Amino acid sequence: MTYSYVLYDLDGTLLDTNELIIRSFEHTLETHTPGQYTRADILPYMGEPLFQQMERFAPGRSEELVKTYRRYNIGQHDALVVGFPHVQDVLRELHERGIKQAIVTSKMRLTTEMGLKLCGLTEYLDAVVTSDDVEHHKPHPEALHKAMELLGADPASTLMVGDSPYDIGAGHAAGVATAGVKWSLRGEEGLRVHKPTYLVGDMLELRKIILGS
Repeated sequence: MTYSYVLYDLDGTLLDTNELIIRSFEHTLETHTPGQYTRADILPYMGEPLFQQMERFAPGRSEELVKTYRRYNIGQHDALVVGFPHVQDVLRELHERGIKQAIVTSKMRLTTEMGLKLCGLTEYLDAVVTSDDVEHHKPHPEALHKAMELLGADPASTLMVGDSPYDIGAGHAAGVATAGVKWSLRGEEGLRVHKPTYLVGDMLELRKIILGS
């Protein structure tokens, strides 16, 4: 099996934004709910839409918390974000081979584009779908359907790649194959229970799956 279309989650999948996200949450929660939450409280909900996460921690105050989070996150972004190993090389090769690639992320377009530019990935992508472009977020399949429409993709030859259950669930709902990345903070077993089509150890293994080699 080979894949002609690949949809990627961004944070925790292509870009190592984990420390940025965790520090942004810690700063925000300590500012608005001092002493109530620790890093361990944050980790289980990474991958959820931001407003949903904030509503979980401070019901009725999500807008206030999101403003604080985004201000800190944007200010620290370039110092803390890097691409995972081999990401740029693999996306470049797939692009050169004619594989259509898209980002499907629950983060806003501003910080999505900041990360793609910082890590040199923008030119290898054929579409980018962010939280600004859809009403329903993963695991709802709306963002995947939109990306596939932009790519002209056939679901039977499309692969969704992600680090969270929301990515795998969205792939299942959209009727496409899924690949969970073992470098997820949730760990391999945290993804395996959601039954992805593949579990991959690094981007080179993912490349082999996409190309059928």
